[in-house]
Amino acid sequence: MKLTLAFDTSTEEVAIGLGKVGARGVHLLGETNINVPRASLTHLFPAITRLLQSADRTIGDVDAVVVGRGPGSFTGVRIGVSASKGIAQGRGIPLFGVNTLDAVAERFSGRQGLVGVVGDAMRSEIYPALYRLSGDTIERLTGDAVASPPMVAAEWATLGEPVLLSGNALRKYADAFTGAMGDAAIIAPEALWTPTGESLLMVAWRSYVRDGLGDGDPGTLLPVYTRLSDAEEAERSRDGVSGPSPRSGVAGPHATGDAS
Repeated sequence: MKLTLAFDTSTEEVAIGLGKVGARGVHLLGETNINVPRASLTHLFPAITRLLQSADRTIGDVDAVVVGRGPGSFTGVRIGVSASKGIAQGRGIPLFGVNTLDAVAERFSGRQGLVGVVGDAMRSEIYPALYRLSGDTIERLTGDAVASPPMVAAEWATLGEPVLLSGNALRKYADAFTGAMGDAAIIAPEALWTPTGESLLMVAWRSYVRDGLGDGDPGTLLPVYTRLSDAEEAERSRDGVSGPSPRSGVAGPHATGDAS
């Protein structure tokens, strides 16, 4: 089993986990979540060091790195991806990326029914992802996208069954979902709205067992932005470019299908 360091800085919380990942699953050695809005760069490496020390390990013992590559805060995603590339390239070890929304959905493994994760995309928009859970199986039903909360809420209101809702966009838009969906909108506790170190490792393991984790090359791993940054949008406006904005920074569309 490989000793794997996992972390995500795409939300207000820095999530870090350390565990052994192999064919049989994940053996968690330790994890930490730190609520540090707009300060993940300052806290990430000291927190990694403390977690390694608590497990009586050093960075030299780590065999692989897993990073949450978004979607989420553009700055947060860049910090996480850049830091993971630095560690992996510096150590000469593989780097694997997982979807941040998948890592949130993973926290509900073992439940039955639909789970909707809504990440905060700013600009009055969200990153929505819908999953069907059945026992230990997690099936992702939608790809990566950015949309308005009322549009997503209206769409999920037509599903005809309850949806357990999670994600940091609920801090702003929970009322949009409860208003459109009524009793079919079940809001998860706020403590379950962001990834954890363990959930990142579990998503990596699920990808590993179905041979979908990638080749581990740090140079080819890309963040998931889903849309253009503010600077890119401003450039399009200055150049007089019209029409829908293209996707940006995504290493291929997220495949819809079994994520178990």
